[in-house]
Amino acid sequence: MDSFPADATEYMRDLELPPHKQKGWVHEVEVPMREGESFDFETESGLSGGVEFNVHSHQGPEVTYHVKGSEPNMAGTFTAPWEGKFYLMWENHTNEIIPVRIRATRREIREGTRA
Repeated sequence: MDSFPADATEYMRDLELPPHKQKGWVHEVEVPMREGESFDFETESGLSGGVEFNVHSHQGPEVTYHVKGSEPNMAGTFTAPWEGKFYLMWENHTNEIIPVRIRATRREIREGTRA
C-alpha cells in the first residue's frame, strides 16, 4: 500500500496493474484527511471496464464507498465527511497488464469547516 501523507500536496504515479489473479490485483493509497479537507483526483487506465476505481473508508467492519466506477478515465473532487483515513483503490478485473496513471492534489480546507 502506498501513502499520500497529510503534509504532501500532491501524489502522482504511473504503474502497471499486473494480470488478474484469483481475487484480482489491487493497488491502494492511504490518504489521512481532516473533516472538510478535499483532494482532486484524476485516474486513467485506457481500458473500459478493466479497472475498477474507488475512494473508500472503513468504520469498524463497515466499508463506505464515496466514489466508485470503472470508466477508463475518471476525475473529480472528494471531500472528507469526517476525520480519518480514506483510500484510493484500483482493482484489475482482466487477464491483461494494464497501465494506470494516478494524480491527486490536496485542496486547502475552506474557512468555517472543522479541522
